[in-house]
Amino acid sequence: MIIFIYGTTAEAIKIAPIARRLAERGIAYQQWLTLQHTTALLQVLPTLGLEEPDLLIANGNNGEPLRSSKDVIRWLFQIWKWLRKNAKSLRSTLPSDTVIVVHGDTLTTVVGAYIAKRLKVDCAHVEAGLRSGNWRHPFPEELDRRIVGTMATIHYTPSLESTENLSSKPNVVFTHGNTVIDAVLDQGDFISEESEKFGVVLLHRFELISNQQLLEQTISTLATESPYPIKLMVDAYSEHALTGAVAKFGLGTLTAQPKLRHQEFIGMIRRAQFIVTDSGGIQAEAALIGVPTLIHRKTTEQAEGLGRNIVLSEWKTERLTEFLKNSEGFRKHLQRPAHSPSDVIVDDLIARGYAENGAERKR
Repeated sequence: MIIFIYGTTAEAIKIAPIARRLAERGIAYQQWLTLQHTTALLQVLPTLGLEEPDLLIANGNNGEPLRSSKDVIRWLFQIWKWLRKNAKSLRSTLPSDTVIVVHGDTLTTVVGAYIAKRLKVDCAHVEAGLRSGNWRHPFPEELDRRIVGTMATIHYTPSLESTENLSSKPNVVFTHGNTVIDAVLDQGDFISEESEKFGVVLLHRFELISNQQLLEQTISTLATESPYPIKLMVDAYSEHALTGAVAKFGLGTLTAQPKLRHQEFIGMIRRAQFIVTDSGGIQAEAALIGVPTLIHRKTTEQAEGLGRNIVLSEWKTERLTEFLKNSEGFRKHLQRPAHSPSDVIVDDLIARGYAENGAERKR
C-alpha cells in the first residue's frame, strides 16, 4: 500500500507525476494531507490531476494559513492529537507492505516520516540527500532534511552528490533528477507568440522574508535596477512581508500578483527574460527550461543549473544588480533528460512490493 503524506503546494507539484504514473499502471494509492498550506493546496489538487485527499491529518491553523511560530505550534498540536487518537487503529489495519512517501524538506516532510515511524511502516523520502553543509542555511529546511534522513527507510536521491551524501545508508536509489522535471515535461511543449518582456520574482523562504533589512534591500534593488517590468508573485504566506517592503520603496517596475496554477506559472517563466527566486523547486524547473535565473539565497543544496543558466547570489546586492543588467547572457536551450525520475521511483516502489501488482519484494 502506498500513502503520500504532504501539506504544501510545492510538495503536491512534485508528488503529482509519481501519483499520475501509479494511476496509469492501475496502482491505487492514498493521500493524507496536513494542509500546512490550507485552501491553496486544496485548490491546486484538481489542476495537477490529483483527487481529493483520503484523509486530513490537520487543517492549518484552524483552516487559516500558518503565518507565525504560534500558528505552527497549534498546527503541530493538531497533528499530535490526531496521531494519539488514531495510531493504534491504523497500526492494526494498515497492511504490512505499506510505505509512506514524503517529499523534500518541509515541516510536513518531518511529520510524515515521524508518522511512518509511529505506525511502524516504511518511509520513502523523495528528493533525499540534499545538503547545504550549514544547518543555519536554509533554516529550517536543512534541519528538516537531516531529521528525515535519520527516519526514512528508502532514500530517492536526485543527484550524484545527494547520493554520495547518503553513501553510508541502505536503500539509496538515484532517480536521475528531480520529479519536478516530469511535472514540467508532462505539460507538453509551450509555444507563445507574445512579445511582452518581463522578469519573474518569487521569494518565500522564511530565512529571507523574516529578514526585513535584506528583504527591503532586495525589493529596492529589483525596483530600481531591472531593465524590464517585474511580476512579483505573492501568496498568503509571503504577502505581508513582501507588500510591506514594496510599500516602503514604491512599486517601481514591480507588479504584485497572486501565484498562478503550476501549468500557467511554467508557461510564464518560459516566456520570462529572467527569474529571481529563493525556491529550490523553481531552480530545478529553470535549470531544465534554460531561463536565466538568480537563486537569492546564502547557499543552496542543489547543483542544478549552477554555472550554466543559474547564478547564486549569496545574498550579495552587487551580484543581484549585475545579474539584472546581464541576465540574457545566461540563457540556454531546454535540456531533455534521458530518464524520468518519477518512473524510476514508481518502478522501485513496485519492485519492493508496495503495489498489489508489484513484483517479489525487494529489500
